[in-house]
Amino acid sequence: MMTDISQNKFEEHPQVVRLNRVAGLLADASMFIACLILLWLVGLTCVDVVGRYFFRVPVTGATELVQISMAGIIFFSLPAMFLRDDQVIVDLFSFVRKGWFGWVVSLAFSVATVVAVWIIAERVSGYAVRAFEDGDETIYLKIPLYFVVWGITILIYLSGVFAAVRGVRILCSPGRQLPDETGAREVTE
Repeated sequence: MMTDISQNKFEEHPQVVRLNRVAGLLADASMFIACLILLWLVGLTCVDVVGRYFFRVPVTGATELVQISMAGIIFFSLPAMFLRDDQVIVDLFSFVRKGWFGWVVSLAFSVATVVAVWIIAERVSGYAVRAFEDGDETIYLKIPLYFVVWGITILIYLSGVFAAVRGVRILCSPGRQLPDETGAREVTE
């Protein structure tokens, strides 16, 4: 037997659809950049390993480049994760996600997520300002850290905006469960 949620066709407000489309394009671009950074990281690791073990010439500053690249992968992936609600979830109580109660819980979690991400972004931006004022650099390559930290800050703010977009989608669909990435809904009974 299907639930009431699964019988109704899920339709969103046209403005929400447009907002979600633009946010989706930005999230896709962000994920593409994360993939390029990952490809760069694989190449860097191969060159470093071959240079280190066969020619005794490691890549100077490889550790710093790996650290910055890992931060890039993580923080460029973050906006898409928040927009598409791709977090790892352990669903012990599936009844909590049904109907109006599920809608209220989803909305509350969305608001809490936006607030938490905004607080984190404010703290990281403070660190970026301090790194700029202190002139912090990486040890070997002398890369100014404020460039990296400001990039991370911008991506955290973008993640908060995308979490808010998801919250608007939830707000505009009272009593309904949002479809997943493919447009399908999980029907639990």
